[in-house]
Amino acid sequence: MINWDTYQQLVIEHLNRKISSEDNPDQNQAISAPTTESQFLVAGPGSGKTTVMVLKILKFIYVDDVHPSSILATTFTRKAASELRSRILSWGDEIRQVLLKTPEFKGIHPHLRRLDFNQIITGTLDSISQDILKIHRAPGAAPPVVIQDFVTSALMLNMGLFKEEKHHNEDLRDYLIKLRGGAFGFNTNEMCKQLLEIKDRVYYDQVEWDQLAREKQHQHPGFEVAYQAINDYLCELESRSLYDFAMLEAEFLDQLKTGKLDDFLEGLKLILVDEYQDSNLLQEQIYFQLARAAINNGGSMTVVGDDDQSLYRFRGATVDLFTNFLKRFTTQIQGNQPVLIHLSQNYRSTKNIVKFCNAFSQLDSGFQTARVNDKPAIQPERSPPFTDFPVLGMFRKDVETLACDLSQFIEQVVCKDGYRVQDHLIKVNPDEGSPTDLSILLSSPQERAYKNKKLPYYLREKLQIPIFNPRGQSLERTWETQVMCGLMLDCIDPECHVQDSIEKLPSTAKNNFKNWRKTAREYLKTNPEPSSPVSLTLFVEAWQKRQPLGRKTWKKTVPLLDLAYKLVTWIPNLQDDVEGLVYLEAITRTISETALFSYYAGELVFDEEDPDLECYSIKDAYWNIFVPLATGAIKVDEGLLDTLPDNRINIMSIHQSKGLEFPLVIVDVGSDFRTNHRMNAFKRFPDDGGKSCTMEDEIRSCSPLGTPQRLGKERAFDDLTRHYFVAYSRAQDILLLVGLTTYPDIPNVATGWIRNGNWPWEGLDNIIMI
Repeated sequence: MINWDTYQQLVIEHLNRKISSEDNPDQNQAISAPTTESQFLVAGPGSGKTTVMVLKILKFIYVDDVHPSSILATTFTRKAASELRSRILSWGDEIRQVLLKTPEFKGIHPHLRRLDFNQIITGTLDSISQDILKIHRAPGAAPPVVIQDFVTSALMLNMGLFKEEKHHNEDLRDYLIKLRGGAFGFNTNEMCKQLLEIKDRVYYDQVEWDQLAREKQHQHPGFEVAYQAINDYLCELESRSLYDFAMLEAEFLDQLKTGKLDDFLEGLKLILVDEYQDSNLLQEQIYFQLARAAINNGGSMTVVGDDDQSLYRFRGATVDLFTNFLKRFTTQIQGNQPVLIHLSQNYRSTKNIVKFCNAFSQLDSGFQTARVNDKPAIQPERSPPFTDFPVLGMFRKDVETLACDLSQFIEQVVCKDGYRVQDHLIKVNPDEGSPTDLSILLSSPQERAYKNKKLPYYLREKLQIPIFNPRGQSLERTWETQVMCGLMLDCIDPECHVQDSIEKLPSTAKNNFKNWRKTAREYLKTNPEPSSPVSLTLFVEAWQKRQPLGRKTWKKTVPLLDLAYKLVTWIPNLQDDVEGLVYLEAITRTISETALFSYYAGELVFDEEDPDLECYSIKDAYWNIFVPLATGAIKVDEGLLDTLPDNRINIMSIHQSKGLEFPLVIVDVGSDFRTNHRMNAFKRFPDDGGKSCTMEDEIRSCSPLGTPQRLGKERAFDDLTRHYFVAYSRAQDILLLVGLTTYPDIPNVATGWIRNGNWPWEGLDNIIMI
C-alpha cells in the first residue's frame, strides 16, 4: 500500500511516536522487520512494548498489505487486550484519515475505505480459543461453554471435595498440608484451592496424569484421594459439556494438532504474543502450533515479554520458557530463527527511579543466572520536563503510626500545598488534586490477618480521602455480602428448615449463614422506609409467606438472580458505592455462572402439587451458591477490577499493578514484619521453595519439562526479586518505600538483602528518609 519511509513519517508526525533508527534503533528494528522475520522482544518496564506491537501490526497492514484477518495478537489480561485493540483501532484509523486526505494516495483510497481493523484477532488466549472453537466447530456441534475462574472453586467443592466427604479424609488433609508447607490457615477452602492448583498444573505442564498417579500412590495415600477428587470434578464438567480455562486451552491444542482447525490455520500469517514470560507449557505448544501455520503461510511469530516481570508461577507460569525461548523455538520449529531485540529504553520513570530499579535487579548474583543472557540495563529516556526526585523511605515503629504519618503525607501531596523534600516539592496533580495519580502497592491488600489489623485497615480508618480496596476483606465477610445474602436466605428459608435438613453442612458455612442473617435482620430494623409503596420489610415478609405483591398468584419458578436484583434496590451501598458494586458483581456473577451446572439452573421451584421441589431447589441453591460464598471459595478477582475509580486512593496487590503506572507509587516493603519470624519468611527472605515451587517439584516429574533445574529455594528468591522489581518500576515520578523501623534487623529482599545473607544496601542509605 505505502512504503516504509512514508509509514514511519506518518507515525512520527501524526502519532507522535519517535521510531526512527536515530531516536530508537531497537523499536525501529522491531517495527520495520519483514513479515517473514520472527522476533524475540525482551521489553523492560516502560519501554513501549504495546506501542511496538500496535505499530508492528499496522505496519504489516499498511506497508506489507497483509489482510487484517491474517493477524492474531494475544496478551495476558482482558484489560491489556482491550487496551491493545483500542489502540489498534484508534491509531489505524488516524493513519487512514491522513492518507484519505492526501491526493498523492488517491489510488489506494478505495482500499483504505474497505480496511476493517476489527478483523484482527485480539484477546487473551482463553477468549481467542473459545471464539475459534465456536466459529470453526463441526456442523451440529455445540459451542464450548466456559465457566469462569471464580466459580471453579464452587465446582470443586461440590463435585470433588464434598462427594463422599473427601474434605474429612485425613490422608487427603495430611497430603495437602505437606504440599502447602504447614497447617496454619488450612481449611476446606484451602483444600479446594490446592486441588485446583494440582489440576491446573497437570494441564499446564502437560503431565501424564495416570502415570503421576501410579508414581505417587505409593508415596502418600492422600494423593489417591486427591486424584479421585480431581477426576470427579473433571468427569462432572465433561458430562455437562463444560470447560474451565485449562480444559478449554487443552481442547484448543488438541483440535489444532488433529487438523480440526485447518481451515482457520490456512488464513493465519502473523502471530504476536505479549507477556510471554507468564506462559505455561500448554500455552507454548498452542503458540508453536499457530507459529508453524503462520510460517508455512509466509509469515512469522513475535513474542514480547520480560523475565524480570514474571509474577505468575503460582498460576502455573514457567518463566524458563521465556528465558530459553530461542533454543526451544528453533528446536521445535525448523527453518526460522527468531531475532533477539532488547527494548531497554524506559520512557516511564525518572533517572533516579530507573537507577534504583537497575541496582535492585543486579544486586543478587544468584538472580543473574535466572535472567535472559546478557540482558542490558534499563536506559532512562523520559522526555523533559520532569523533576528527578530521590527515592524516598518512610519507616515507623509500628503499623498504626506508619499509617497515621503516611495518611498525612498523602493528604499533603494530594489535597494541600505539597510535601517538601530537600529542594523538591512533591505535589500530585497540582491542577486537579486527583488521588488516582497515586497508588499503594502491597503483597496482599488484605486489611486484616485473623485478628491483626494491617496497614490498609489503618489507612481506610485514618485517610480523609476515601480508598478503593475491594480485595481488602474476604467477600463473605463484607457488610454488603452479609446483608445481601442474609436477606436472600431469610426470603427463601426464613426458619432455616431447609438449611437444618442438610446433612454435613460445613461448619464455616453454618457460622457465616448465622452471621449473614443477623446482619440482614439488623439492617431490616434500621433501614428507613422508602417513599415507594413497598418497603423492604414488606417485600421480605411477602417472600417468606409466598404471598405475591401486585400479582394474583405466586410464580412457579423464580430465578434467584431476580430476587437478588430486587433486593439491591433497598441496599444503597450496592448501588452507589464503587466497592459495593464490585461485591454485587461478584455475588450476581456467582449466581448466574452456577446456573450453568446446578440441577435447577439457579431457579427456585414452587409447585403446590409437589412441595418437595421447593425444598430441593433451595438445597441446590445452598450447595451451589451460598456454601461456596460462605466458605470463601468465591473471591473478588482481577476480572472484576478492570476500571479504577477516579476519586479514590487505589490500594492494590503488586500482581494487580502489573501493566499499570502512576506518578506516585508507595510500596509496602515491611509493615507486617515486626520480628524475624519464620512464619513470614516466605514473604521476605525464603527458607524453602514455598507452595508454588513445592507444587512444581511434585508434578513435573511426569511432564515433558522434567523436574526444575533450580532448587525451590532459589526459585523462591528469584520470584521475590521479580515481585518487587515490578512494584518499583510502576512509578513515574516518585517512589516511596514504607515499613517498620525493625527493617535493619530483618532480612528482606525488598530492602536489598540478597540470598547469601549479605545486605549490600545496609541501612538503606541509598534512599532519603522522610
